[in-house]
Amino acid sequence: MIPVYPKKRFYTFILIVLVNLILTISLIFGMEFVSSRFISKPGGNLVSHSRLNHTWRPNSVQIHNEWIASNPDFPHPYTHYYNRQGWLEKYDIQKKKPRSTYRVFYLGDSFIEGTCPMDQSLPSIVERRLNDMAKDNKLMFEVINTGTSSYSPTIFYLLVRYVLMGYTPDLVVINIDMTDDFDDWKYSQTLIRDNDGNPEFSLSRNIYTDLFIDTENKVLRATLWKKIQLFLIHNSYTYNLILYIKKKFISTNASGKKLLPNEMAQKIYQRWSWCRSNWDDLTAKNVKNTFDLLRRLSTFCRQNNIKIMFTSVPHYWQYAGNENGTGKPLWSNRPHYDISNLSKELDVPYLNSFEKLKPLIGGTPQTKFYYNRNMHFNPRGYAVWAEAHIEFLTTKEYALLPEPFYSIDTNK
Repeated sequence: MIPVYPKKRFYTFILIVLVNLILTISLIFGMEFVSSRFISKPGGNLVSHSRLNHTWRPNSVQIHNEWIASNPDFPHPYTHYYNRQGWLEKYDIQKKKPRSTYRVFYLGDSFIEGTCPMDQSLPSIVERRLNDMAKDNKLMFEVINTGTSSYSPTIFYLLVRYVLMGYTPDLVVINIDMTDDFDDWKYSQTLIRDNDGNPEFSLSRNIYTDLFIDTENKVLRATLWKKIQLFLIHNSYTYNLILYIKKKFISTNASGKKLLPNEMAQKIYQRWSWCRSNWDDLTAKNVKNTFDLLRRLSTFCRQNNIKIMFTSVPHYWQYAGNENGTGKPLWSNRPHYDISNLSKELDVPYLNSFEKLKPLIGGTPQTKFYYNRNMHFNPRGYAVWAEAHIEFLTTKEYALLPEPFYSIDTNK
C-alpha cells in the first residue's frame, strides 16, 4: 500500500506530465497550423504502385506555389488535376477510343507533367494546336499527359506494355531526361524482369528502410538522422518552413552565392553523371542499361503497330556556365547526341530539343525560359519547346500523324 503523501506526489507528477504533454502537443499543432499558411509539404501526391513503382494519386488535386517566391514573373499558384488513371487530365480516359480520333500518349517525368498551369504544358499545347489545324477535316487528336515525377525508360516500358495497350495508342512520345540513367539505376535495385529480360514489375522501395535516400540533387547514405529528416520533410510543415528559411537566408557557399547543381557532392551514383564529358565505368554501365530499355520499348511498339518518337530535355547548364547566359556550359550535351545515334540505329524519329532550342536559349539569362535556380522550364520555356514538337510532329517525312493530316493546309 502506497503511503498517502507519496501517493499524492505520484498523482501530482502524473498530472504535471499530462499537462506538459498537452501543452507540447498543442504547441506542435499550433506551429504546424501557422507554418501550413506559408509552406507546403513536398511529394504528397505520389502513391506507390505494384507495377509502375509510383503514380500520381488518382482523382486528386494539387496546388503548386513553390515557384512564386523566387520567380516574380510568375506570381500566381496553379492547380493540377489527376484523373482516375493518375494522369494529368481533367477527364477520365475511356478505353474505347472515340471515332476518328488519333490518340497520342506523352510519356516523361516532371518536364512532361509541366511545372506550369495545365493548359500551358507541352502535351496541352500540342493537342490544342493539332486540333486547330485539323478542325475542318473530321479528325480529332487526343494528346494524353502521363508525365510523372522521376519516370524513366524502366517505367515507360511498363506503362506502355501493361497499361497503355488497353487504350489503343496510335503514337507514344518518349521524353528522355538527363537524369533517366540515374532513375533507371535506382529502379534496377528492385526491378523484376520476365524470362526475356523485359521489365515486369518495378517494386516500390521503403524509403525508411533502404540503404540510400534519393533527394532532388543527390543520393545520400540513409543514416538514422537522414531518415528522421525524411520523415519530417514528408510530415511536418514547420520543418519545411525551417528548411525554406535556411535555404533562402543561410545556404550559400564561401563566395556568398547559392549552390549550383554541379556543386552538390554525390556519394553513390551522380544524378547528372550522363552530363559529364568523361564517364566512369558505372556511368557507362547505367547508360547502356537505359539504352537497352529504350531498345526494348521501341521493339515492343513496332511489334504492336504503335508509332514511337523520341525527344530529350535540354537543360540550361548545357547552354551556359553562368546564370546570365555566358561562360562555357557546365554540363555536356553528349546525351542528346547519344540518343540521336540510338534513334538512327532503331529507325525511331528523334527531336533533338537541345539543338532545336539552342538559337533561342543560348546566351539568354536562366530566368527567361527556366525558373530561377531550378532545372525546370517556366511557361515561356514550355511554349518554345511545344513549338519545336509541333513542327517535328507535322513534318511529313517522319509519318508520325495519320496520313489524312498531311493533306491539310496548315497555313490557313
